[in-house]
Amino acid sequence: MAAPALDRIGETSAVRSPKALYGVLVLFVIGALVVTAQRIGVPAENNFRIFRSAFHHLVAGQDLYAAYPREHADLYKYSPTFAVLFAPFAMLPVVPAYFVWQVVSIIAVVVGMSRQMTQREMTVALLIAWPSVVTDMQRAQTNTLCAGLMLIAWSCFEKREQLGATVSGAVGAFVKIFPLAAFAGLLLYPRKVRQLALISLVMALGVVLPLLVTSPSSLLMQYQSWLRIETLDAVPVEYGRRGGGLYAGLMGGLHVWFGVDWPHWPVQLAGVLIVLAPIVFRRDRWNDAHFRLQLIASLLIFAVLFNHQSESPSYVIAMLGVAVWYASSEKAVWRTALIVFAMLLVNGGSSGILSRDLYQRFYLAYLLKTVPLVPIWIIMQLELHGLLRNRRDDSELGKADARDVTGGEAVAHRG
Repeated sequence: MAAPALDRIGETSAVRSPKALYGVLVLFVIGALVVTAQRIGVPAENNFRIFRSAFHHLVAGQDLYAAYPREHADLYKYSPTFAVLFAPFAMLPVVPAYFVWQVVSIIAVVVGMSRQMTQREMTVALLIAWPSVVTDMQRAQTNTLCAGLMLIAWSCFEKREQLGATVSGAVGAFVKIFPLAAFAGLLLYPRKVRQLALISLVMALGVVLPLLVTSPSSLLMQYQSWLRIETLDAVPVEYGRRGGGLYAGLMGGLHVWFGVDWPHWPVQLAGVLIVLAPIVFRRDRWNDAHFRLQLIASLLIFAVLFNHQSESPSYVIAMLGVAVWYASSEKAVWRTALIVFAMLLVNGGSSGILSRDLYQRFYLAYLLKTVPLVPIWIIMQLELHGLLRNRRDDSELGKADARDVTGGEAVAHRG
C-alpha cells in the first residue's frame, strides 16, 4: 500500500540530512540535562543512590543485598560485578555522575545503531524512542544502557569483532540477565566454538571481577545473598496492583487479561523457541542484512515481553526494538498506525496525561503498557519467516554494504 504523508516520517530530505540526526542527538543531551536538574535533589533519585551505595558496600565487605534504610529505599538487586562497574559513577560528585550516567547510556544506543543502521534510519528510530528513553532517565535506570549494549554486541557480530561482541554482551548481562539474548547472534556467524569459548572466558572473568575490591570469602557471601533475593523475586505477585512498578511482560498480561495462573517458565520457553525459530528455519535469509537487523529488533522486544521482572521503565528496551523495526521497514499506513499506538500507550502512563484514577483503574489494572507490543512482535515474526512482506528499496538506503555471514565479502544488501 502506498503511504500517505503521515507515513513518510523518515522519507523527507530533512530527516535524511545530517543536521536532523545532530538535532536529535542534541535533543537527547538536553533531555539528560533536564532530567539531571529535575531528579537530583535532597535526597537524590533513589535508584541512583542504591547504585552508588552498592560500590561502597562491596568495598567495605557489607552485604550488598541487605536493607540500608538510612541510605535509600528498596534493595540492591543487581550482580556484584555491576557494583564494581558502577565505581566511576559512585566516586564522582552526585550531579555530574548522574548526568554522565545518562550520557553513557545514550552513547551506547547511538553507537549500537550507527554501526548497523543508515543515518536516516537512526534519526527516525531515535525520535520514536526518545520519550521512553527520557522516562528511563528519570528513574536513573539501566535499561537504556542494556539495550545499547545489546545493539553494540549485535553490530560487533556483524563486523566479525568477536571480542567486542563478547564484552558488550557480557557487560550487559552483568547489569541485567536478559542482554544474554544478544548472544543469539553467534548462531548466524562462523567460528561458533571459538566465540562460545570466548564468551565463557569473559563471563568467568566478570564473575570474579569484584575481587579487585573485596575478598574471596566476602564475594562468595555476596553471591549467596544475591541468589536468595533473586529466588524471592521469582515468586509471582498480584500484577496490576504494585504501584505501577511491575508489569511482568506477557506473563503479567496473561494473568490479568485471561486469568492464567501458570508458572513463568512455560511462557518464557515458548518465547525462546519463537524468537529463535527464524534463525533455525530461515537459514536461506542469513545473508540478508535487513533480516539480521530485524532479528535484533525482535530480541529487544522479546527481552521485555518474556521477562517476568519487567517494570515500567524496562519498556524502553522494547520501544527501542520497535523503533529499529519501524525505521528499517517498508513504509505502510498500518505500520505507522502501530507505531503511534505503541508510543501513546507505552508512554501514556508515564507522561502524566492520565488522571491518577484512570491510571490506577485502567492503565495499571489491565497492564495496558504491554498491549501494543504483542501484535508488533507477532508481525515481526511473520516478516522474519517471510510470511508478510517487509522489504526496503536498496537505492533508498544508499546500498550500504553487508558481509556474507558465511565469511565472504559484501554479497547482501539491506532490502
